[in-house]
Amino acid sequence: MSAGKQSIPGEDISLFSRQLALIADSDVSMQEGLAIIGEKSDNRQIKRISGEMIENLSKGVSFYDSVKGYESKLGSLFIEMTGIGERSGNLPTMLERVADSIDKDNETKQKLRSAVMYPTILGVLMLAVIVLLIVYVLPMFDEILTSLGGEMPGVTKGIMNVGFFISNNILWIILAIAVLILLYILTKITEKGRIFTDHIKLKLPIIRKIESANVASRFSRNLSMLMKSGMNLTLSVEMLKAITYNKYIANKLDGVIDMLGKGIKPDVAFEELKLFPTLLVKLFSVANETGHMDAMLDKAADIMEKTGDEQMERLTTVLEPLLIIILSLLVGFILISVILPVTGIMNEIG
Repeated sequence: MSAGKQSIPGEDISLFSRQLALIADSDVSMQEGLAIIGEKSDNRQIKRISGEMIENLSKGVSFYDSVKGYESKLGSLFIEMTGIGERSGNLPTMLERVADSIDKDNETKQKLRSAVMYPTILGVLMLAVIVLLIVYVLPMFDEILTSLGGEMPGVTKGIMNVGFFISNNILWIILAIAVLILLYILTKITEKGRIFTDHIKLKLPIIRKIESANVASRFSRNLSMLMKSGMNLTLSVEMLKAITYNKYIANKLDGVIDMLGKGIKPDVAFEELKLFPTLLVKLFSVANETGHMDAMLDKAADIMEKTGDEQMERLTTVLEPLLIIILSLLVGFILISVILPVTGIMNEIG
């Protein structure tokens, strides 16, 4: 099974899934429904997929076989849940669950983007102000001080030398930043690079709790959905490996699948992921034995989603004033180190 990423935006796949669910649950034939979807859709790939699916269905190909060739476009979750739905005669419900899962994922991503947007903008502005001060403002004050017979303090001279270095090597600095960005992008493309960067996300002090909570909530919700469709725990986890966006965790799922296959209890297997609180892991075992694993996973998803939201809110609450304080201290230090010598010289002249 492929990595499970899709090239069509999540919101378009969600809409496509809900539209297909409505058609499957109505008296309209799937070919007629797909023709309407293709005609009304704003996404060119959805239009093309709808047209090609109509051709396949007209030849007597099953719905799942018609759609399974588009895993790279629609994602593994959509394809596999479609197969489960068709085999169980419960296609509309499965398609609705896929749409719900995608919507939840999109909502989590949007929350994360919103949480980091303001601190990122503030950080960039802070850096721009500091660079402006040390590259342009400090040399102007240095000239004024020199003309008055004074000189900058040693620390301020050191800061000003940094400014001279930046202004003299600006093209090399831009090139170095571009190379670092390119290396990061290339790292994300390779499988080993994805595993490495996703592992780093789970280790960084600031974002590890947010990343862990987000991965855990999506993992729990999707696992619950697969188990509700009638799949056993081991097969459900195996299918999740393809659609878990954190590749380090996806890699560790091989060990979990192996342990579950050997009959090891879910709480011991899930503990290997180091994603869930200990109490929650213990509850997995109880829930599995009582036949309420899917409900327990839904509850775990809600808890971890709430935890992630709280961590993001706490991060932004702390980060925003912290950045403002750092900027104020730096700017204040630079200005004081410049103004004090000027004031001293003016007093001597007076």
